[in-house]
Amino acid sequence: MGIVALGAGSAMAGVAIAATPAVSDWIDAPLPVPSLAAQTVDVAVPVPTRTPTQTPTPPPVVVPIDDTLPEGMEPAYITSVYPLGGQARYGVGIVLRITFGAAVPVELREVLERTATVEADKPIGLAAWSWPDDYTMVYRPREFWPGRTLVKFRTTWLEDGLADFEPDRRIRIGREQVLTIRQDTQMGKLVKDGELIREVPVSLGKPTWETASGIKTIMERYEMKRMVNPGPREPYDVQVPYALRITPSGEYLHAAPWNEHNLGITPTSHGCTNMSYEDGQWFYEHALEGDPVITKGTSVDVDWWEGPGAVWNIGWRGWKKGAAALP
Repeated sequence: MGIVALGAGSAMAGVAIAATPAVSDWIDAPLPVPSLAAQTVDVAVPVPTRTPTQTPTPPPVVVPIDDTLPEGMEPAYITSVYPLGGQARYGVGIVLRITFGAAVPVELREVLERTATVEADKPIGLAAWSWPDDYTMVYRPREFWPGRTLVKFRTTWLEDGLADFEPDRRIRIGREQVLTIRQDTQMGKLVKDGELIREVPVSLGKPTWETASGIKTIMERYEMKRMVNPGPREPYDVQVPYALRITPSGEYLHAAPWNEHNLGITPTSHGCTNMSYEDGQWFYEHALEGDPVITKGTSVDVDWWEGPGAVWNIGWRGWKKGAAALP
């Protein structure tokens, strides 16, 4: 950006003298004193045009990325990468999660973060990698992804000797669809692309079997799922239609035709979210892996490790604190 020096204009004041006296008088007489009433004339003096001074823009400082394996360390051993990616479409609560077979030293975490590139074809706001524990590296934005976004994740870990393979992924995010369920009303509200499209009566977990509050995401779906609790407390072995898993420990959204008289009234389940046969079938047919399910108002909170989507419950300040490469 150049700096322009601004100059002020100048003027010279002159005095107009009355009629010329006789030559002899002019020789002998003292010089006349100008009258205060005499008219003055301003004479404008041209000011030369200045050329603005241009300050050269310094070239950007390029800081090379350290892509070398820290001395004395072994390459990271990757055991799983989530999600699978490819042509499948995912919900706006999907996250990138890499799990390692051994604890990753802090020095190596920083290099892994700096050499991992995530690109989205829409603005996503603040986003970062974080380490909820020593074995798990996760990427997400501060808020859910925008609907209909293409995300590309690339690394050079294998090439640089940082890990045993490249975990690259191409992830297509579909429409935005979020289900929010309240304990006090036993009702769910489904919002699609910002518009309320469905109200869902539910029955959450009864006392001592409460459904966990917080954000979870749909992980798997089954047209029919056998659910077993061997006991000794309230054992059961049932075939459940239209079941969508939302935690690895066993919370599901599912149709419960045997319990429809309690839907929208009172919590009676063993922790799952019961819904009608019709609603269960609708979600089975329309839900995507990664769709957020948000439960509010119970006395139990979901733990961060309860499925990929549970990391959304970590506040942004805590999320940044778990990053290795952020300043």
